[in-house]
Amino acid sequence: MNYPKLRIRNKEELRLERGHLWAFSNELLDLPKDLPAGSIVTLVREKNGQPIGTGFYNSHSLIAVRLLSRNPSEAIDADFFARAIRQSASRRKLLSERRNAYRLVHGESDGLPGLIIDRFNDVIAVQVLSAGFEAHKETIFDLLQREFSPAAIVEKNNSHLRKLEGLPLGELLVFGTNAVTEIQDERGTRFAIDVLAGQKTGFYLDQMENRTRLRDFVTKGDCVLDLFANDGGFAMNAALAGAASVVAVDESAPALERLKRNADLNGVSHCFETISSDCFDYLRNARDQNSKAEFDLIVLDPPALAKSKKDILVARKSYVTLNRIAMSLLKPNGTLLTCSCSHHIDREHFLEIIREAAGREGRTARILEERGAGIDHPILSAMPETAYLKCFIVSIG
Repeated sequence: MNYPKLRIRNKEELRLERGHLWAFSNELLDLPKDLPAGSIVTLVREKNGQPIGTGFYNSHSLIAVRLLSRNPSEAIDADFFARAIRQSASRRKLLSERRNAYRLVHGESDGLPGLIIDRFNDVIAVQVLSAGFEAHKETIFDLLQREFSPAAIVEKNNSHLRKLEGLPLGELLVFGTNAVTEIQDERGTRFAIDVLAGQKTGFYLDQMENRTRLRDFVTKGDCVLDLFANDGGFAMNAALAGAASVVAVDESAPALERLKRNADLNGVSHCFETISSDCFDYLRNARDQNSKAEFDLIVLDPPALAKSKKDILVARKSYVTLNRIAMSLLKPNGTLLTCSCSHHIDREHFLEIIREAAGREGRTARILEERGAGIDHPILSAMPETAYLKCFIVSIG
């Protein structure tokens, strides 16, 4: 195809040839200002002009080119997007037979960089994170209607990453009359959700498998604390596994209202206590007010505390504080399920945080299991950026 050509500096193409999809602005020799953000370009080698691939271009972004295809003769059009979405759906076939909510397209990992599509029963949420897909989003909406016949499609463009692309924030029902539906996980846990009103894309799907796995660490009669509980994904599974009491803490009153509705839906409202509080404040108060540990299991699933490299130092201190105080509230040999969704806090860094928290608290931490995002959130092996969620199940002696 005869797309405008951009040259990448010698040796900078090696990462792309190994499967990475991003070319950064400082790696390119040409940064044409006359090409609109989201234009399709062909990236070529500086040395011999041979094509590397075709993708979206944005001169206003640090990520200047996002590759879509390695085939220079392939047109990037509606048929291309339809094929890619069908392929992505086929990779989730087994999962879609087990539950009615899953990530249909996971951006770079599914070869569609800057595009997130989540399916919640009969409602589809679309999140656009690149100028390229912003320019083609109407095509994506049409494809989704034709391929999946949803009752509603919601545009959930609420991510701070859009600002890096020069794109506005906004959420909108683009098809259908309402975005309220009910979903279930593999174990039959039910959630009533409003995709338009919910956080992120409407509901956090990346922890679905970790939530059901939590059941295997709950003993009947346990006392459970779920921090940053949101809609109660972990809390519901703990209650359904036999916990005698579940304390769910979140600073969002609307989230706790959704949690209460979900507790009613699952028939476990009798064992819930909901507390509207900043989770750091709750932990400090709980530590100061209690002379002995009282929980058998604690879930720590905070939002991303390090959204950029400059946040790492402060975020690290916050993670240590959270984990240390949580450990102090656990009974001997209690279980801590602790998570970080901050890409800039990598696996080794997070393990160091767990070790430091345990050491400072005088507790022994034994890693029982290491987990990540669910199988509908695949990791592209050539892009460490796609591996963001860390989840450790830890026995605290």
